[in-house]
Amino acid sequence: MKLRYTLFSGIFALTLLLITELLLRMGLTFFGYPFLRPADYLFTRFYDNMQELRTKEVRRGGPVKSVLILGGSVVSAPFSHMESRLDTILRKHYGPGADFAFYNIACPGHTSLDNALKYSLLEDHRFDLVIYYEAINENRANNIPPALFSDDYTHMRWYHDIHLLRAHPELNFTVIPYLIHIAASHLRDRLIHQTYISMEQVDPQFEQYGADIKTGASYRKNMEQIIQIARKRGDRLLLMSYASYFPPHVILTGEQQDMDHFAGCRFASPTLIWGRPENVKKGIDVHNAILRSLVRQYRPMFLDMEARMPKEQNLFCDVCHLSEPGAQRFAHEIVEFIIRHKILE
Repeated sequence: MKLRYTLFSGIFALTLLLITELLLRMGLTFFGYPFLRPADYLFTRFYDNMQELRTKEVRRGGPVKSVLILGGSVVSAPFSHMESRLDTILRKHYGPGADFAFYNIACPGHTSLDNALKYSLLEDHRFDLVIYYEAINENRANNIPPALFSDDYTHMRWYHDIHLLRAHPELNFTVIPYLIHIAASHLRDRLIHQTYISMEQVDPQFEQYGADIKTGASYRKNMEQIIQIARKRGDRLLLMSYASYFPPHVILTGEQQDMDHFAGCRFASPTLIWGRPENVKKGIDVHNAILRSLVRQYRPMFLDMEARMPKEQNLFCDVCHLSEPGAQRFAHEIVEFIIRHKILE
């Protein structure tokens, strides 16, 4: 009788657990989580432009040269179509027999942390060349009091949610621990009045703190991770310093009149989305200096785009995004470097 009771209790508990799991998974689907593989929320919510690449088998050394582009909006498909520009110029140079496959997972707003994570997630892929270009988006993370800054950027809700998601490798098996963790995190935030900042814009009450470039150590750590992943996998890595244009003798205010000092593009971003202009420039300079020190230390390929891109109004839509002539110049600089060093031959 006791054995039967124990068996019945076990079956009942297991059934209840299974029903709970199914109901919770069904609830999560309303927030965009895939029912069968809820861990894929990392891609459906955060890194959706990786979806197609994840399903491809990418190998280097074959007749088709595979190139991965990492970075922020400047080299992303929506802003500059950098992958198609490079492909067109390279095919024109190498002739009809040349074949290239460009995979552009650069994305507006993404920092070195996003790019290090995305690259690490492509563990079964191998590329003939990996191109990295980003050093401005980190600046948003600086716009917070020093006591609230986290070097893993979890003071930004975006990264808090990503870290929480990745803390649960069992998520496809069961969502229960993950949801308990979320509930505990929300309770903790309410109790301590946790402050989060946006990864898309700067809170004016905190912009004064952007003068303290707190992201330097984090940028170095993330870039070192990218360098080490490339070394381990045997991918050739091309790093580029970050080119920007801050009009001389002009005080940028974030107002529409700022655009009078740039190329007059259809789409342009006010500098204040990263912070006060002087702080944004300082942040870019700090990150570029760190990048150069890493190049001296690890010796990856390096293109000094900051020096190669002329500081001319007609090349820039704003302090970093490129006009059509600017994007053409940028792409030609990369291709000339690739050809000069015979990277894809």
